[in-house]
Amino acid sequence: MAHLKTIARQPEKERRGHGAARHAAGRPWTRVYRRYWDAEKRMAAARLDEAEPAWAVSYGLGSRRFYAIAAWPVPVPLVLDAFSLDDLRDLMREAELTAATSRRVRTSGEALA
Repeated sequence: MAHLKTIARQPEKERRGHGAARHAAGRPWTRVYRRYWDAEKRMAAARLDEAEPAWAVSYGLGSRRFYAIAAWPVPVPLVLDAFSLDDLRDLMREAELTAATSRRVRTSGEALA
C-alpha cells in the first residue's frame, strides 16, 4: 500500500463523478435509504426463534448463515450453524436427542448420593 503522501491527488472535477465528494462542505443534502439486507432470512430466523423456546435462533448477515444457541443448561456452550433453516432444524433435533440420550445414560449409570 502506498503511503498517503505519495498518492497523487485527483482534481476535484474528476472526483465528483465518482461520488467521492458527496460529504464535502457545501454539497447539497441527499437522502440515504436504509437497506434491509437478507430481510426474508432474518424474518425466517425470527419466526423460528419464536417457535423454539429452547433455542436462541438468529441470522448472521456477514456469514450468511443461520445460528442456534442452546438455551438450556449444557456443560459447554452449544452453538449450531447452517446455510438453510431446514438444515439448522435437523441439527437442532439431533442435538436435542444427543443431549437427552447422554443425560439418561449418565443418570442411570451413576449412583445417587
